[in-house]
Amino acid sequence: MPQGTFAALDYLFHPRSVAVVGASTQEGPGSFVSAIKEMGFTGALYPVNPKAAEIQGLTCYRRLTEIPGDVDYVISSVPLRFVEQLVEDCGAKHVKVLHFFTAGFSETGDAEATALERRVLARAGALGIRVIGPNCMGLYVPAAGLSFMPFLPTEPGPVAFLSQSGANAGEFCRTGEVRGLRYSKVVSYGNGADLRESELLEYIAEDPETTVVGCYIEGINDGPRFMRALRKAASAKPVVILKGGRTEAGTRAANSHTGSLAGSLAIFDAAVRQAGAMRVDRMEELVDSVVAFRFLGSLRGPRAAIVGGGGGYSVLASDEVASHGLRMPALPEDIQQKLVAFTPTAGTSVRNPVDTSVGWGPDGLKPMLETIRIVAEAPNIDFILYHTSWSWGPNRGGQTAHPGGPTIVEAARESATKLGELAAEIGKPIVCVARIPTTETGMGGTLTFQHEAAAGGLAVFPSVDAASLAVQRLLAWQEHSEFAPAK
Repeated sequence: MPQGTFAALDYLFHPRSVAVVGASTQEGPGSFVSAIKEMGFTGALYPVNPKAAEIQGLTCYRRLTEIPGDVDYVISSVPLRFVEQLVEDCGAKHVKVLHFFTAGFSETGDAEATALERRVLARAGALGIRVIGPNCMGLYVPAAGLSFMPFLPTEPGPVAFLSQSGANAGEFCRTGEVRGLRYSKVVSYGNGADLRESELLEYIAEDPETTVVGCYIEGINDGPRFMRALRKAASAKPVVILKGGRTEAGTRAANSHTGSLAGSLAIFDAAVRQAGAMRVDRMEELVDSVVAFRFLGSLRGPRAAIVGGGGGYSVLASDEVASHGLRMPALPEDIQQKLVAFTPTAGTSVRNPVDTSVGWGPDGLKPMLETIRIVAEAPNIDFILYHTSWSWGPNRGGQTAHPGGPTIVEAARESATKLGELAAEIGKPIVCVARIPTTETGMGGTLTFQHEAAAGGLAVFPSVDAASLAVQRLLAWQEHSEFAPAK
């Protein structure tokens, strides 16, 4: 394994013991103790609170120094007035990493609070302790059994996320989870008094467990180092950045949130492009882009075939695909003739888009799958964009679309599974769009479709526009990347 930042930081993500100082005495899912227990941490977990003898079935210690043996990782939930003493206690216990969930430091703009942050950081550095934060959620590392909030996936995956905001870190993880994303390392670093985006990017660049990187960044305090780190990471794997503080109002909010000065967006954009990374404008776009990199991997080109029911929707889909610079060539005549042979004539098109309702009939999935299989034979098509909807009637419960047929959830599961199998068979990517449902039961079908499709290796998006933008960004990254596939 390469030496340098990776060797210097890898211990952060693999603690043998964790202490939560100021642990909540309230039962429930909202605490660090419960989140870490839920994640299945196999090391020693120590709650520390002088007001309790036991918390969630664990022995509770009055003070960090009363814990027997060394402690690798400490989470601080104590008020500001106790933090300097906590740093001294961490030194006595040979703590390696101190995460300050505690807020009220430099992000407040108060001179005394800023001075306290500097003293704490200097003393921790003198004691050989790395600091995460202050004012942050810390680490979510499923493989190590660490989590900063409850109900996150326990299984690891190849996506890393670096975030100045704890709320945005949680939003990214939960929004991505239902789209099939799983995570290697997620770091919420808040004020970034010690560990910041640049050092973390250098680490992630060498992390063998990470193949895609997402970032939420409000401000940079060392531009040259950030450029070096971003260039290193982006040369090894895709890096997608959501920038906070893009406007005057956002800059003010970022300064009060993490004490960050956001700086010029034009300069930031130029730096990101030069480094080979990409910037997006919204959280939804960040998730979409990471989904594309995670599940599509690479595409041979921009030529799309649209398949799905609904003539008007297919027309709008064509506009959206084209608006993002993708192409929709007419299918070759022999392919059209194959489609005509079994596709109902009324209300359908086989040229591209392939507007067909064959998947809605009593024959179920077979005609729809055969349509995609035939379309994939076209040599002038690089990928298939399949759009569907799971809104059957106004809140019909578990009723079926046809007498004796499957429920909406059963149909969604079968459709996603078969599409995944088909994609592997035809050797061309299938980009799925599951449109936003209009019924409660439709939501159940949509979520099932997303989950099962991701399990089968498919990328799923909430709209054709979102899918097209994500594909366009993937192709743009490939164009300037050594990872681009051979034409």
